[in-house]
Amino acid sequence: MTPRISVLIPIYNEEALLAATLTALLEQLDKTPWRSEYELILCENGSTDGTLAIAQAVARQWQTVRIERLPTPSYGGALRHGIASARGQVVVIFNADFWDIDFFQRALRLCDQFDVVIGSKQTRGAHDRRPRLRRLITRAFNELLRIGFGYAGTDTHGLKALRVAAVKPLVAACRTNNEIFDSELILRAQRAGLRLCEIPVAVEEKRAARIGLIRRIPRTVIDLFAIWWSLRSED
Repeated sequence: MTPRISVLIPIYNEEALLAATLTALLEQLDKTPWRSEYELILCENGSTDGTLAIAQAVARQWQTVRIERLPTPSYGGALRHGIASARGQVVVIFNADFWDIDFFQRALRLCDQFDVVIGSKQTRGAHDRRPRLRRLITRAFNELLRIGFGYAGTDTHGLKALRVAAVKPLVAACRTNNEIFDSELILRAQRAGLRLCEIPVAVEEKRAARIGLIRRIPRTVIDLFAIWWSLRSED
């Protein structure tokens, strides 16, 4: 039976937490009303540790798990590929170190009314327990999106539920493939007039950032300029 929901997780060098994370997630998914309606897509991208072997072992145990592979590390590329290959009508995006069954259930109930449901770390009712520096950078980044792009929300990066038919054309139009990919997708969704809503989530750091926050700033600035230029040229 074709799944109605695709849960998408990009995975890269996750051997330390992947087996426990996937087992816990799959057990929780199988307790929801959608237990017979989902697939779990693991988009492995360029891992150099045992991530792929762990994912394959989980896929042998759980028929709902499907593995997609990319040859090089690319968070945005993994999301792009995963959304394009999803068989469900709705894609729910999780990260290996950040998933929330409560968000999954609330977001699916809202997808009849909205094209994009965003799990916000900043909106009223959210609990962001990450280190102070990361919280400050997130707030500064969101303020930059508000000023530079007119973004009306409070967050763009993290948990999401997307109606596939509505967002696939926007995915194809995105110009970035780094960590900022999903921010570009949300900016394009707002620009296209899609129906967006935010719901609060609780988040805490389970591992240090893969790339130092200071090192990420120049790449983020370059990507933001590329997004701004692309959107400007499309006017």
